[in-house]
Amino acid sequence: MEGVEGLYKKFGVLADAKDKAGEYEEEYLSILSTISNGSDAEKRLCASFIPRFFKSFPNHQEAAFNAQLDLCEEEEAVIRREAIKGLPDLCKADVKLVARMSSVLSQLLPIEGHLDQTIVKHCLVQLLKQDSTEAVNGIVNQIISGNGPVRESARKFFLERLADSDKYLPSLADDDKLKTFIIEQLELISRGGTYQEFVEFMQVAGGIDRRKTTKSIIKMLQLDQPFDPTDTEGIERFSMLLPVCLKHFTKTTSTSPIMQYYKTVLPLFNKVDSEHHKVMLLQGLAETVHTALTTEDATQLLEELYGLLESYLPETVPLDDEIPEPPSLNFSALECLLYILNIAASQVPSFLKEESRKAELTPKLQFVLRCCTCFAKRLKGSSIGDDTPEQVKLKTKAYKTCNNTKELARGLVSSPISYKTDTNFSWKVDLSNVTNRLFSPLVSDSKRSVPPSKSRHSPTPKRRRPSDGARRAQQVYAPPQGRYSSNISGANGKDEAKRDRKRY
Repeated sequence: MEGVEGLYKKFGVLADAKDKAGEYEEEYLSILSTISNGSDAEKRLCASFIPRFFKSFPNHQEAAFNAQLDLCEEEEAVIRREAIKGLPDLCKADVKLVARMSSVLSQLLPIEGHLDQTIVKHCLVQLLKQDSTEAVNGIVNQIISGNGPVRESARKFFLERLADSDKYLPSLADDDKLKTFIIEQLELISRGGTYQEFVEFMQVAGGIDRRKTTKSIIKMLQLDQPFDPTDTEGIERFSMLLPVCLKHFTKTTSTSPIMQYYKTVLPLFNKVDSEHHKVMLLQGLAETVHTALTTEDATQLLEELYGLLESYLPETVPLDDEIPEPPSLNFSALECLLYILNIAASQVPSFLKEESRKAELTPKLQFVLRCCTCFAKRLKGSSIGDDTPEQVKLKTKAYKTCNNTKELARGLVSSPISYKTDTNFSWKVDLSNVTNRLFSPLVSDSKRSVPPSKSRHSPTPKRRRPSDGARRAQQVYAPPQGRYSSNISGANGKDEAKRDRKRY
């Protein structure tokens, strides 16, 4: 039995042959065969010898590739780590193996042991620097088709390295084709992931190239497809993708493709069955005009928008100031519509100044103001001390919606009209840490832990003037007398004029 000494002899023959190592096929095949029945020491040597002479035996590369992978599965950590370190060296002989090798290494990412994981990641980074396109192909392949742990590990690794591309992908900054390719791959893998994953992928893509990312997401919105009011799945998909898309817009980015799509949506808006889906579409439109809106788009939008607003306002306005029961107004829809009206009308001021339109709209908006005030009072008066966290969040969001609607309507009925073009949308408020104390306007006074007199909502008590008798009963201050006070100037009222003349 040759053992370790025999392996070193074969290695010496191959090493001494240098460029002619391919002529010693028998020695290389003997090294490959040692893997099946060799000792741990022999296998460890094979893990470093196989990559060393891999390029010299093109006819046996497949067998050598599989032999190296077998060593990567060894239970002995020293052998396994040595074999993994040698995987990138196989690709130096044949660049075509990069995609295949990166796919294999991606499958090894969930391997147990911190040191093993570090070695695998280091090898993948080597491949990314050697051939970025092929390496990305292999990683993406496992994100799309890998099982749970493999997919998650590959996804996390890919996003982390792209987020720090200057370090791990230095060629990305100047390679426009590589940018396009990676953004296309991110778009591909985001189609089969969760919404949160989609947000993460697009955030990384935006860091690579904002303009290309925006174009990619717009393509995913399928704006070239006609709007179908009965396609609830399509409406939900569009409404979820749109806010992510708008995050990558700038003030100089045109929203015309989205506005053109909404021009086909609004005429069919009332054919959408679910009120929830209607609000989702309106929220998307509000965020679109918030990002950017041209004067031309505003002009075309106003007529359609005004008709839609009328459908959410009462046909007749009660004359009484008191509203015994809150009317069935959709405050969520009104918040969106009034905000869009504020933005669009601010660019076309003549629209709301037209007399007949102003006379029709003003009393209805004043009625909305009264309803908002009534609803807000009821929310304040309702006790949330014993409510569940979800109920508190629901009431908080309702209060925010009502308050936004009130502020947006108030400016439109003022004289002159005051357009509110910036607001914090109620559906964007972070409710993850909502508590009673954070939103004190929703907490009833009876449930506060502080005394009512110290509440910031209770009036400050007025001070009463003391009566004449009480004032007379007060003791008059007497200055100290005796040897220690005799030198005090003006102690008995003397030298007051002189003291008044002094300046300090």
